[in-house]
Amino acid sequence: MRTNAIPEILLRIGLVERLELRLGFSGYVWEDVDTGEDNEGLGDTEVGTKLLLREEGGFLPGAAFLTRLSLPTGESGFSSERADPSFAFLFSHTLTDRLSFGYNMGAVWGAEEDDSGNRHTLSVFRYTATLGVGLMERLGGFVEVFGDVPLSASGGPANLFDGGFTYLIFDNFQIDVASGVGLSHEADDWFI
Repeated sequence: MRTNAIPEILLRIGLVERLELRLGFSGYVWEDVDTGEDNEGLGDTEVGTKLLLREEGGFLPGAAFLTRLSLPTGESGFSSERADPSFAFLFSHTLTDRLSFGYNMGAVWGAEEDDSGNRHTLSVFRYTATLGVGLMERLGGFVEVFGDVPLSASGGPANLFDGGFTYLIFDNFQIDVASGVGLSHEADDWFI
């Protein structure tokens, strides 16, 4: 099966100096299913906040706390049909003028339907480790390892590796492009 979603959007709005509001949309989704039963529709939206806990200083990383709530606004088959929360602690280090390292960890709850049609809210531990490099004034690159480890969900860990580029079009408007591969059986084979 191949899944496509365009455009994946994240709007970040500064509310006060250390707090931002985050609005997201998973886009228009279409799936090419091996059985020939293709599906398409709008995905869910999300609302969240990001709070800066501390600026980076010395050997101590910069730290932030991120919360999100996925809202069941998508069409049937592309929505969890529940409000699903998540949180993460985010850490960052400036290594050189052009090189940075970030990592985060948290938990995500998501509703899944079992074989009998009942919905259950299950949880996973989520992690990310990212190395970023400034290539030019507005162009950056990154590589990262990330994944989900089931807490109450079934199956094994889904570990992935990707890399990509960021381009700052305006001071407050950036586009990202990334491509990656799965590193474990439970992960997607590849993605762009």
